[in-house]
Amino acid sequence: MNTGRRYRWGPRRRPKELGVRLNVQATENEDDVAGQLAIMDKVLREGTDAIVLAANDFNALAEPVDRAASQRIPVIAVDAEVNSAKVRSFVGINNFEAGRQAGEKLAALTGGQARVAVLVSGRGPRIWKSGRRGSLAALSAYPGIQVIAKEDCSTGPRLCEELTVPLVKNKVDGIVALNAVTSIGASKIVESMGAGGKVKLVAFDSTPEELERLQDGVIQATIIQNPFSMGYLSVKHAVDAMSGRKVPERLETETRVIDAENMFWSDNQKLLFPFVK
Repeated sequence: MNTGRRYRWGPRRRPKELGVRLNVQATENEDDVAGQLAIMDKVLREGTDAIVLAANDFNALAEPVDRAASQRIPVIAVDAEVNSAKVRSFVGINNFEAGRQAGEKLAALTGGQARVAVLVSGRGPRIWKSGRRGSLAALSAYPGIQVIAKEDCSTGPRLCEELTVPLVKNKVDGIVALNAVTSIGASKIVESMGAGGKVKLVAFDSTPEELERLQDGVIQATIIQNPFSMGYLSVKHAVDAMSGRKVPERLETETRVIDAENMFWSDNQKLLFPFVK
């Protein structure tokens, strides 16, 4: 079995429990579509029993998924969807709902009266457009909130930083950053410009940088996924599918709003640090 991109999953024990070998192959960065297509071509030439795929692009990976199906190789999409009807199962979050949670949290932090910005970035623009729609839908319910910027910094973290500078200079009241790249970039600028706590920042994901800035008050909240669960369940579905058992077409995993207060609750600690005993 193969997965297509580096990610913070770690279902190392599960393959042993199920008697299968998990072969992880990935590109160096998640916007390398050509590299992932080359990996898929290699896997399909050499043969495998099932594929767990975290697609770098919604459309580009459709053709190799269709090809895998023609070879009777089940494909489980995880984290990112693929534009193919041949995907046997999808395991991941509802990005619209995650975006909505972020928008609601920012509205609460600003008291429903604010000038705010929404930042997106990175792989699979379809994913982050869905998250942005969720955030904007939540924010639009508050007449006192004005969205002054909707920025896409897909070329990398440096652009996220550059786009955040004028927002802080113009005294934006709040920022929603819808993935780790935007969250790290925006929080770095908010911190360096001395705006921590003044600019309410709702981030996404739980990288070490984000958790440190959450504790320091630069980030007020972050929306977290459960990547361990996503990896665990996607491998289980792959094993079931290649064994001829029925798997659900879609399984949505939870997202949760974490702030400086609840990050130390025991159940949240398990999500933030799944490999720490």
